[in-house]
Amino acid sequence: GAFFYSFALFQIPMGPMLDRIGPRFVVTFFPLIGALGAFLFASGDSFTIALLGRILIGLGMASTLMVAMKVFTVRFHPEKFATLIGILYAVGTLGNIFAASPLAYFTSTIGWRMTFILAGIITTSLALLAFWVLGSEKGKEESLVSSHPSKPEIGILQMLRLILGSFAFWQIGAITFFRYGTFIGLQGLWLGPYLMDIKGYSPVQTGNLLTFLAIGMILGGPVGGRLSDQTFRSRKGVALWGFSLYSLSLFPLIGVLKIQNPFWFSLIFFFIGFFSGFGMVVYSHAKELFPIAISGTVMTWVNFFTMAGAAVFMPVLGKIIESFPHIGHSYPAQAYHLSFLICFLSMAASVIFYAFSKKK
Repeated sequence: GAFFYSFALFQIPMGPMLDRIGPRFVVTFFPLIGALGAFLFASGDSFTIALLGRILIGLGMASTLMVAMKVFTVRFHPEKFATLIGILYAVGTLGNIFAASPLAYFTSTIGWRMTFILAGIITTSLALLAFWVLGSEKGKEESLVSSHPSKPEIGILQMLRLILGSFAFWQIGAITFFRYGTFIGLQGLWLGPYLMDIKGYSPVQTGNLLTFLAIGMILGGPVGGRLSDQTFRSRKGVALWGFSLYSLSLFPLIGVLKIQNPFWFSLIFFFIGFFSGFGMVVYSHAKELFPIAISGTVMTWVNFFTMAGAAVFMPVLGKIIESFPHIGHSYPAQAYHLSFLICFLSMAASVIFYAFSKKK
């Protein structure tokens, strides 16, 4: 828990740091803090040291996604932004896959302490590499930033007034909250038990079916970005279609349709992951509503709502399911179907709310 709390809370001060100090310092300094946390966690022989290590890891890793988005903003042309973050999303999903079974095998071979030490060494190397790469391409940032009508002198309080005073920002924040919250609540916690306890699938079958979520995510991010940048040249339009189809993909889970064949579940999970990936386009929408000088702050606030959705939905869905009495060794199907219905309805409501947001 310490990792996620430090990760989420650091989103708030990180935005102004990206806008005022720049991504080069942030992507170097804070991952080094994360590497230090990995070394502490690996060597810790007490709860306090382990807790401190996890906090530092969360602090260090909190910057990586937002730094990349800030770099994409100031060093690449705007029509490439959604495609780039879609590719980044796909690479991150591949990292999540590696952090499951492959990492477990690696840990069982060399031990968890050595695994964290190696992770710290790799993180340190990548932080130093990023410092060198971003320094060698400094001219690109200066030329692109100078071409935008921005206000570098915008103060922190004025930034917050611009962002939090925008109704469109709250519409974007709501859709990201529910999109990521529902997705993580399902993928991370409750789809697995549902497939095993209610549908009777084995753990291996369940794992194979859930893999289609990741496959869909890997493809959906780049496809959504490409459609936004090149095909339709629209931020809100592509994001809205993606959110709408993501909501519809949740509908078969609410129990109205009697599904047992694993083929249909694989198809449903693929579409859930695929259209969830379109949600990354909303960062492009949010960024283009505000001056480029505060783009880092804008995107970190959007990311804060994203992480808050996960933090809220996981325990809420758990409380709903646990409110039903056990039947045998598991909760009844109605418990899962009710939680899935809440996911569907909350997404549908947030889609309607987002549909009335302004384009630019």
